[in-house]
Amino acid sequence: MAGPDGNQYESYQNESETTTLLSPSPPSSPARGRDKQSASATPEEDVRKHYKYALGTGYMFAMGVCGIVLVALGSTLDDLADNCDTTATDVGSVFIARGVGAVLGAVVSSKLYLWMRGNNVMSIILLLLTSVLIYMPFITSVYTLHFSFFVLGLCTAITDTGCQIMTRKLHGAKAGPWLGANTVVFGISGALVPLIGYLTGSLFVQYVILSAVSCATAVFMIILPAPEKYEGLLEERKKMPERREENVGVPGESSTSICKMAAFYRRYKIEFHISGMVFCLIGGKVGATAYLESYVDDTDVIDESHAELLIVVLWTAITIGRLAGLQDQRHLTLPRLYRHSTILFLCGAAAAAAILVFQSSAFVLWTGIAAYGLYNGPTVGYCYDLNNRVTMPSEMGMSVVMFGLNFGASIVPYVISWVWDYTDWPETLIVIIMLSHLLPYPLMLNAKRIDEANKRKLREEAITPSLSETRSTPSFSV
Repeated sequence: MAGPDGNQYESYQNESETTTLLSPSPPSSPARGRDKQSASATPEEDVRKHYKYALGTGYMFAMGVCGIVLVALGSTLDDLADNCDTTATDVGSVFIARGVGAVLGAVVSSKLYLWMRGNNVMSIILLLLTSVLIYMPFITSVYTLHFSFFVLGLCTAITDTGCQIMTRKLHGAKAGPWLGANTVVFGISGALVPLIGYLTGSLFVQYVILSAVSCATAVFMIILPAPEKYEGLLEERKKMPERREENVGVPGESSTSICKMAAFYRRYKIEFHISGMVFCLIGGKVGATAYLESYVDDTDVIDESHAELLIVVLWTAITIGRLAGLQDQRHLTLPRLYRHSTILFLCGAAAAAAILVFQSSAFVLWTGIAAYGLYNGPTVGYCYDLNNRVTMPSEMGMSVVMFGLNFGASIVPYVISWVWDYTDWPETLIVIIMLSHLLPYPLMLNAKRIDEANKRKLREEAITPSLSETRSTPSFSV
């Protein structure tokens, strides 16, 4: 039975495994063992395995497209603003437009992937992304730029939410490393965007290359088999019993919107906490990508010609961190996942704090940005892994998490530009980067507390019936 604070899969799974271990099992013969081994190597299972690898690769590529879009919008914002005769900080409201699209995309994703096959949804959205990307260098109106950011936010939210939903469905309880691989490809593609811009020096060439990658990925998703059509491709994870909803508020008002919202929050409480974590982590990263060049221009810590290279260093470090985190995830237990996440949060914040303390040091800026990227790299993947370990896979739960990610990628950069314009203090960027690594820590601790409370509740409910049976058994001792 699920605990009062959410649908914790791992807790229920542990209880089920304990029951299985305690129940008697029929004796197995050597012949039966040989039969199982021969059955496990059937051609049908080999085909399903290859299909799963191909689908997992396709979802990684689609996640990579989300990475190139996210980073391109930040790293090319100065050039896009120049085409519209304005500046990057003055047009910071484009991130609000992207945020509105991302919120809408996260909301409709849970329904879209229930109504339609996941691969079909992603293919259509990727083709729409291709058309918008190839049009971006020709935009000369601020209003058109805002609308384009809105459409790109909508498309990337639907795509990355779908990647996570389909990955969890495809690989079940073993989806953790695959979710981490999605973030690795996201980071690699993000690192390539500023590198392409640095090498080509042409906004048009950069967006043509990005649109070609999006189009190729869409074609690949069309070619791939739809996992819903083939039996055995989607992992069936044991469903948890329906949790009992307690009455909230005044009797007779259980149908009000406030009560429904409270019940929805209780059902997905851990997902909301993880949503807040990725909100901060991705927001700081996108803000750094968008405004590091402006920070260099205002502070003159390093030469302005090296500003774009600084973004390349940031995303290269993020990619290295994600690769290291993916290897680490293969051996992580849940307690170690909490400990390693804590180290990453605090070290990333310390790297940003060092830049604040030594504001005039070029060496500290280069090493601080590299260290921040290295420690930030694995964090989002660890958040996905935590979500996969302590919650049941569902379209709505994953949409809640991705809502935080897409909302943070839009709101945090806008807050940076607004505070920067109001205070005329470039270090606003570094302060928010530091906070983006500090705030997820208490959210993670509270999510851990909720999960442990649910586990205790499950153990108590498992023990209570056995005690009742013991008391009701008659005693014949003298």
